[in-house]
Amino acid sequence: MKRLRWLAPILLLLGCARADLLDAITPERGYRLEAAVDYGAHPRQRLDLYLPERPRDDGALVVFFYGGSWQSGERRLYRFVGQGLAARGYTVAIPDYRLFPNVRWREILEDGAAAVMRVRAAVDPDRRRPLVLAGHSAGAWIAAMLALDPCRLPARPSAFLGLAGPYDFLPLRDSVLIEGFGPGEPAPESQPVAHVDGPEPATLLVHGSRDLTVLPRQSQRLAAMLRAVGTRVEYLELEGEHVLPLLGLSSRFGHLAPVVERLDALLAEPRPGRPEAGSGVCLRDPSDTMLRSFHSPSASGSDSEIHNGDIGRP
Repeated sequence: MKRLRWLAPILLLLGCARADLLDAITPERGYRLEAAVDYGAHPRQRLDLYLPERPRDDGALVVFFYGGSWQSGERRLYRFVGQGLAARGYTVAIPDYRLFPNVRWREILEDGAAAVMRVRAAVDPDRRRPLVLAGHSAGAWIAAMLALDPCRLPARPSAFLGLAGPYDFLPLRDSVLIEGFGPGEPAPESQPVAHVDGPEPATLLVHGSRDLTVLPRQSQRLAAMLRAVGTRVEYLELEGEHVLPLLGLSSRFGHLAPVVERLDALLAEPRPGRPEAGSGVCLRDPSDTMLRSFHSPSASGSDSEIHNGDIGRP
């Protein structure tokens, strides 16, 4: 482990080369890979499934969405996430999804929901296993929207893990993001905070204290809202920048950020007697174009915490 210490700060600073370095030092053991499982007809509607050699007793399943400002990313770059979690006994799915500007935000969420349902049908058709929706940066937005909006999935997850995510970021300034969250003025229902209306899935939010890509206030605000409605939530702030929470999922650098340990603890907590994912009810109208009721409109106003469209692009 000592010989890897020098590499951690380099990984925090590098751009795309970081993924290649992480892949080169990621162990091959601990999992069996089923690659390019389709969940739709589009070339980007594919996922990689990491099956652990030694599964957890509860068979917990994690669907992880990567970031990239909704404009970039490939599942092959995140083997370190799949291996890191599978080595701890989790079954892990990492989907690709369609991107801006080819689609808008609703289509991205449709891809995310389809990926979750495909994985559940393949490995947990009876829905007996705990399901964790997880993501980093823009991927945390996907996971949050699927976890908090009861209209997105036929059954809500057991837990949500958000790493450096944007949850309340209107107004936007970047033209690509404005178009992607349009057409027209981005709708408040595109914000995860708009769907916090009662006890939600158990939540772990992790953010770097020096994150200038997505400011920590995003996670702090969501944590406060979730606590106010009786959700089990933990907010973990690390001394680092945008990528540090993500490195916590790697088996090589998990010692830098105890993300998996906190996730283990969250799932080990006794579940309340109510339905495991909260009490949300889908109130979308028959045309599926708007919500009948709105609970928590965006509070960020002109205090936008999205800087130059760089979500997920440290």
